[in-house]
Amino acid sequence: MIYRKEKSNISLKEINKKNILKIIIDVGPISRIDISRRLKISRPTTSAYISELIEDSLIEEIGKSDSTSAGGKKAVLLQFNARTSYILGAMIGVKTIRIALTDLGSNIIEIMKIPTEEWLGPKEVMNKLVKNLKSIIKISRVDKEEIIGIGIGATGLVDGRKGLVIFSPNLSGWNNIKLKEFTEKKLELPTFIENECRVQAIAEKKYGLARNVGNFVCVETGIGIGTGVFIDNKLIVGEKGMAGEIGHIITNIAGNRKCHCGNIGCLETLCSINSLMEDIRADIKKSRKSADYNSKLKIKDLYQLYEQGDKIVARNVDKNAEYLGIGISNAIKMFNPELIIIHGEIIKFGKKYLEKVKESVSKSTFPKVKEEYNIQFSELGENVGVIGAASIVFDNIFDLENSNIAGHYIIKKKLSRI
Repeated sequence: MIYRKEKSNISLKEINKKNILKIIIDVGPISRIDISRRLKISRPTTSAYISELIEDSLIEEIGKSDSTSAGGKKAVLLQFNARTSYILGAMIGVKTIRIALTDLGSNIIEIMKIPTEEWLGPKEVMNKLVKNLKSIIKISRVDKEEIIGIGIGATGLVDGRKGLVIFSPNLSGWNNIKLKEFTEKKLELPTFIENECRVQAIAEKKYGLARNVGNFVCVETGIGIGTGVFIDNKLIVGEKGMAGEIGHIITNIAGNRKCHCGNIGCLETLCSINSLMEDIRADIKKSRKSADYNSKLKIKDLYQLYEQGDKIVARNVDKNAEYLGIGISNAIKMFNPELIIIHGEIIKFGKKYLEKVKESVSKSTFPKVKEEYNIQFSELGENVGVIGAASIVFDNIFDLENSNIAGHYIIKKKLSRI
């Protein structure tokens, strides 16, 4: 169960229990004695706190360690019990809404995909979201009381603190939409929202390539271009959720394409999926070779054509990679990250595309400084968004990174513990 608790100074006991849980999540399976050594608290005290966490079903014993080199007694190992409760994670994309039920470790138990149909407007899209959140609860046969909250990633400018989608250039009519408030009223569960690129970055930080990296940038390449940024292990958001919007940096002053944001010349108009398709169709028409191509050419058709070395496709995909490289170069100059992770449909073009991006970055980023930039494709797959969305629920409710102030919620199994 979850009980609301206002922020206040908390006891040393509560701080130590949070730290014990964090250690078990981060490095478990681990023994009581190793936890005691790490936290520098006595073994009896450590054992007492662990007993309470076991009673709350947050951790569990899973067997014994190997004996010590001196032949000492085997220690009982502890691990996080991720299945003690559940989380709903959702990602509202331009074309698709993904909804998942996960455990507390963001492991997906049930998942569904539905068309966004963004032209219906925000209210209908949100009603569709709520309807299918209810549906996945029913399908999974999980008791709603065991679900601790809902996390939602949304495309566009998002103010997570206020629960607002301020503006989404690629979703019709999404201006100052109270997504958090709407969802909480309909489902009566704590709800947390964030920009789609930032939830992807959160997923990478917890479970992906950036797990041990303090400074990194995630670049989403799809209908739009966006970034999620971590500096010194902290997510960068900005005053109104605008931090990291490299897709809307003016890159081509002489351009004639109008971006969905209202400006002309945004990076997004040069290297998004839509701009790539538009460039290829125009090139095919100009070359008078329309008969050689499917009249309903789609992005999935381009992957094989690029691999086969089709001249028109290869020329335009390489140009797309060059522009994306320029955008990444700008991010490098702004944030100086250790790692850049690329997300989105574009990664299906494979290693050849990635090498073109790297060439562009090297050419655009202080060419006189011979520097190797660590740029990789994400390995978390197409469900990275819902994994990150579930993670923001866990992070907000458990608040394990904050040892000084009590979080908004404390997880308890019995009222007598409060």
